[in-house]
Amino acid sequence: MINVAAKDEPFKGPDLLHILLACDLRFGHMDIFHRHEQANGAGATQFSMANSVEPGIFNLDDIDNFTTPGVCFFLSVPGPKEPIKAFDYMVETAQCLVTNLNGEMLDDSRSAMTNQTLEHCRQRLREFERRQLAQSV
Repeated sequence: MINVAAKDEPFKGPDLLHILLACDLRFGHMDIFHRHEQANGAGATQFSMANSVEPGIFNLDDIDNFTTPGVCFFLSVPGPKEPIKAFDYMVETAQCLVTNLNGEMLDDSRSAMTNQTLEHCRQRLREFERRQLAQSV
């Protein structure tokens, strides 16, 4: 899980939507955003993004008036065919929000996300892949 929190002022809906669409996320199931394995929205979900404010959804009908103090990216396994690649896309998308919307990337305990924390997440995904391969033999 990666949280991206607004630093100074809340993220504005139109700005958030513009970046998410540019990063190939699509609004969909459960009223949140998802990135799929194929650019046309087909294939398994690589990762999803929810609003950090309960109930975690987005209302596209009122996106022009929408603001949020942050969003939460998450990846579920099993799911994507290449979990580490999906994780790296998730990190890249989170970094786009940080750069373009003046945010900060936080881990699941809402502490500053470090390179060490990101590498630990990748290692957990590698271990999951290894276990999956061992079970299929």
